[in-house]
Amino acid sequence: MVYFMEIKENKSYYDAAMHQINGDSLCLSTYQYLKKNEEWAGRYEDFLKGKKSLPLLYDPFFKKIFNPTERRDRLSELVSCLLGQKVTVLEVFPNEDSQFLGVMIIMDMVVLMADGSIANIEIQKISYDFPAERISCYSADLVLRQYKMITGKNQVGKHEPSMNGSSKPSYKDMRKVHTIILFEDSNKSLISDMDKALYFHVGKTKFNTGIKIELLQDFVLVSLDTFRKYRYSDIKEGRTEITDYDYDSSQYNNALVSEKMKRDRLKFLSLFVAETPQEIDKLVETFPDLESVRHDINEYLERPGEVLSMFSEALRILDRNTAELMVDRMKDEIVDLKEQKDELTGKIDELEEQTYGLKVEKEELMVHTDKLEAENNALKVSSDQKDAEIARLKKLLEEQNK
Repeated sequence: MVYFMEIKENKSYYDAAMHQINGDSLCLSTYQYLKKNEEWAGRYEDFLKGKKSLPLLYDPFFKKIFNPTERRDRLSELVSCLLGQKVTVLEVFPNEDSQFLGVMIIMDMVVLMADGSIANIEIQKISYDFPAERISCYSADLVLRQYKMITGKNQVGKHEPSMNGSSKPSYKDMRKVHTIILFEDSNKSLISDMDKALYFHVGKTKFNTGIKIELLQDFVLVSLDTFRKYRYSDIKEGRTEITDYDYDSSQYNNALVSEKMKRDRLKFLSLFVAETPQEIDKLVETFPDLESVRHDINEYLERPGEVLSMFSEALRILDRNTAELMVDRMKDEIVDLKEQKDELTGKIDELEEQTYGLKVEKEELMVHTDKLEAENNALKVSSDQKDAEIARLKKLLEEQNK
């Protein structure tokens, strides 16, 4: 058994890697691209120096460690413990783009299981980029993929024999589709009102009347940052007793869930959040079967050029996703600004209507005021006339009394 620190003491992998990079124009060009991002260049160098492990939550590294050809059993273990039932991965679908309602969909890893069910495993660095609407579209796309497999329709209008040999579609041949998303950075929508330490969210369709109709689509959302904050420290210290946070028995057929699956869930989630070789060493003490993972990671110290390409690819994907995220946010901001503009325009129109109404009221009031003034003047004239008549009569009366 070879540990990270022992490797570092036996050989300077960093010096050897730098020597190889400087002597290879392609590696040097790749390294210069990586150096444009200090954080990623530092992470690559720290791996070679034995300070950091591989960032397994990035696509190139995840697909190497859970390679469906070389590590099919490991991938099957991962999917099994996340779904809460033993499954065997048969194959991984090619990483091809598909369109759903005219929207391009690019999935991280879609696997076909022995029972015919399909699972999509997504790893999201930023939960903002994966709202509920997108999750729903991905799940719907899985249903359509499976339907095309069952019916043999690869293209619209083209029909081939179905998987069961029938020339007609059969809905009864449809199997479950599972959408599994690991969030490294959760937003508030992934924080439970029941308990903020809940990190494993299982979604299934249920009817309010309790009727037992099992629909095809299931969802598993894992908040890795919540797991790291509230659960990981105990596991690092070897405290791996299964709690209600780790396993909700109400969501599973408990006869299908073994104790190993429950421990495997803790094992793999801990592996995903571990950042240093020392952390992985401690995890191997708690979960001895992680030794094969540590061995695979160690082997990449001997292949710095390949690791450099993986880091470069991860950075390229990150740059692409960041650009797409910025575009999406700008689009959202434009929509928000348009809505604000429309709202302000509505308020301006409303104020103009109110101003016009006040103007009309003012004019009506002025007319009424003029009328009142005219009536007042008329009353004053009448009053003066009456006063004059009274004075005349008084004078006449005085003259008669003399």
